[in-house]
Amino acid sequence: MGRRRVKGRDLHCNRIVGYNGTTLSTAPSSAPQFPFHHGRVALSFVGTVGDRGSVATERIGTPGALRAWLLAAGLIAEAATPAPAQLRRALALREAIARAVRALVAGGAPGELDVDLINGVARRWAPRLSLDPRTLTVAHATRTPIETALGRIAVDAIELLGDPEERSRLRTCGLDACGAIFLTPAGRRERRWCSMERCGNRAKVTSFRTRSR
Repeated sequence: MGRRRVKGRDLHCNRIVGYNGTTLSTAPSSAPQFPFHHGRVALSFVGTVGDRGSVATERIGTPGALRAWLLAAGLIAEAATPAPAQLRRALALREAIARAVRALVAGGAPGELDVDLINGVARRWAPRLSLDPRTLTVAHATRTPIETALGRIAVDAIELLGDPEERSRLRTCGLDACGAIFLTPAGRRERRWCSMERCGNRAKVTSFRTRSR
C-alpha cells in the first residue's frame, strides 16, 4: 500500500500504473465528489486523474469507481456495472483524450494513434438509432450501457478536438500541482484556474504561506 498526502493528512491508498507510464495513486474511499468544472464531459473524464501536475491520483481505478463516475456524469442508469475489460477500455480512452488535449494546449497536434483510438470507440459504441419503415418504431443498436457511455465520451472528445473555436479555449490550470485541462468561457474573462473554489483557493493559500515565511 502506498501513501497519499491530501490536505495535510496521510491517507492509505493503492497504486497502479497509468496509460501514460506514470504511477497513479488510487483515491481512498473518503475522496470528495468527482469534479465536473472542466467545460466538457470529455475533459471531466480526463479529470478523473487528479493532480496530474504533481502526484497523479486515479479516481476510477476500479469498475465500481468508474460506475460511480458515469452515474455522476449522467451517462448510465443505476443498474449498469462495468466489467474489468470495459474499465481497461475506459482508461485507454481517457488517456488518449488526455494526450490529445495536452498536445493541443502545448501548440502541437494529437498523435495519430490517439485519434484512431478515440475514433474507433466513437464508431463502435456511439449511440445509433434506426427507424423501422413498417412499424415506425425506433430501434437501438445492441450495446451495453457502459459501451454506449464510452461512445458518448468519445463523440464529445471528437466534437471538442474538431472545433477550432473550442480548441482555442483549451487551457491548463494555473495551479502547477493540478495540471487539469479545461475550457475557458467564450466571450468572458479568462479563467486562470480550472476551479476557483478548488485550485484558486489552493493557489492563494500557497501564496500566502510563501509570503509569510
